[in-house]
Amino acid sequence: MKRILLAAAAAMMLIHPANAQRADYEQMVATHAAANGVPVELVHRVIMRESRYNPRAVSRGNYGMMQIKLATARGLGYTGTAQGLLDPDTNLTYAVKYLAGAYRAAGGNHSRAVAYYAGGYYYAAKRQGLLPVQQVAAERDITLFDANAQEIPRRHRRHRH
Repeated sequence: MKRILLAAAAAMMLIHPANAQRADYEQMVATHAAANGVPVELVHRVIMRESRYNPRAVSRGNYGMMQIKLATARGLGYTGTAQGLLDPDTNLTYAVKYLAGAYRAAGGNHSRAVAYYAGGYYYAAKRQGLLPVQQVAAERDITLFDANAQEIPRRHRRHRH
């Protein structure tokens, strides 16, 4: 009887940290999903598909639980290293932001959003007019003027010869 109780206690100790960690992930997912207007279940679906909740997953230039590329995270404002994307909260910050764009481009369709997340959604978003004005302007070589700006940055000036 004593051995059974010890075995049960040992099993509980092994299970408890995993459950605590899972509860932390649940809270992080809920926070990031709400901040980006994405259904919680969609974020969980992508995490299961990409890494099965492994925050240390690295595969072909993709990092963390949601397997985001460093270049994609940088395009969304990330300034850290690739290793930094292995932090679950950091990974979710940028990957859920990217998923939100895929979700909007998919018109709220979860399966299409997952496909766009995995394969990119730039052209779908462009067709639907969902790209930021600054990005479209840069593609069309249009100069946007800011009334508060003192000078147009050199990289945005047109040179006429």
